[in-house]
Amino acid sequence: MAMDLFAGQPASAPSLPPAEGPLPDIVAPGLECLFVGFNPGLRSGALGHHYAGRGNQFWRLLAAARLTPRLYRPEEDATLPAIGLGSTNLVARATASAAELSRAELRGGVPRLARIVAHVRPRVLAYTGKGVYLAATGLPDAPWGVQERPLFDGVADVVVPSPSGLARLSFEEKLRWFREVRAEILRRR
Repeated sequence: MAMDLFAGQPASAPSLPPAEGPLPDIVAPGLECLFVGFNPGLRSGALGHHYAGRGNQFWRLLAAARLTPRLYRPEEDATLPAIGLGSTNLVARATASAAELSRAELRGGVPRLARIVAHVRPRVLAYTGKGVYLAATGLPDAPWGVQERPLFDGVADVVVPSPSGLARLSFEEKLRWFREVRAEILRRR
């Protein structure tokens, strides 16, 4: 029997104070999954919406993995909590490339992420890029998919490839790992 990822989701819930940057955190208590990125790109920062870069495949990946009931547009990011999803970043400031962020700046985002996780208590944290996960944990390396030791108790860590169009993996390879996010959500219900 297939499970409905969207069953029983709250219509809305209170959120944390906004992030200090061009994008608000898209969060609410009880999320199924919170996606964690490095930081907003310049286009996302200018438009005020998560994963709004022209070549970014985030929204297509969510739909193809059946994490969303249809293809969403970046302008609809604020509606994600209604279906149990959210989005935040380790660093709030927008840059042309995550390479512009210092190691200290990235690690400095972990206490804020910890506060968000404590408030939201998502079932799954999905790090959108191996580098995001490594920056958050301080580990030297990690595999794709569900991690053995989560950063926060009671929350599964799943590392997915960056949805950036610049990432060298094919769409199908990225989709494989976004489907793993959905599978982990269903396992944790």
